Amino acid sequence: MKRFYECTFIVNPGLDDAQIESTVKIAEDTIVKNGGELVNTEHLGRRRLAYPITKKHNGFYVCIEFEAEGRIVEKVERFLTLDENVMRYLTVTLDHRELEAKRSRAAMILQEKEAADNPSGDRKPDGDRRSSNDRKPAGDRKPEADKKPEADKKPEAEVKPEAEVKPEAEVKPEAEVKPEAEVKPEAEVKPEAEVKPEAE
Repeated sequence: MKRFYECTFIVNPGLDDAQIESTVKIAEDTIVKNGGELVNTEHLGRRRLAYPITKKHNGFYVCIEFEAEGRIVEKVERFLTLDENVMRYLTVTLDHRELEAKRSRAAMILQEKEAADNPSGDRKPDGDRRSSNDRKPAGDRKPEADKKPEADKKPEAEVKPEAEVKPEAEVKPEAEVKPEAEVKPEAEVKPEAEVKPEAE
């Protein structure tokens, strides 16, 4: 039974573009020779690694999508393990929901690119088919939930101005504090007379 697989691997970034391309080509040939069908090969380019792998901080990422039987995955992973230019790899199986989500994302990206390529605005987006005369200015728009018939609206309560605040009584500054009288140092204490030892 054929399943849809996605194999992402990281190639040594120190290689030339031709060497990276040959590594990718050999991986693709391994899939095709064993009965798999290539769907897409995407070169994600050089990116910084989350952590160093064999003292390298960057890697060239490649993603290959293919349909094949389970036995082919073992052969592809064996090739990736033995190839010294491949630093890491990961092969995952995608079920039909993930596959549909991936295809819809790809279609959305394609539409965004087409919109960016066509800046003249000849084609209007599907969601807004009104003419420019029918549109209201942004400040005049109100959400439907906030709109009430004019008859049902009640006048809002009038806001009364707050009572005037009277300034507090003026605070008088405290009387100036006079410095305390200077304290005179105590008289020097004279040492007691020395006690002479008694003679025997």
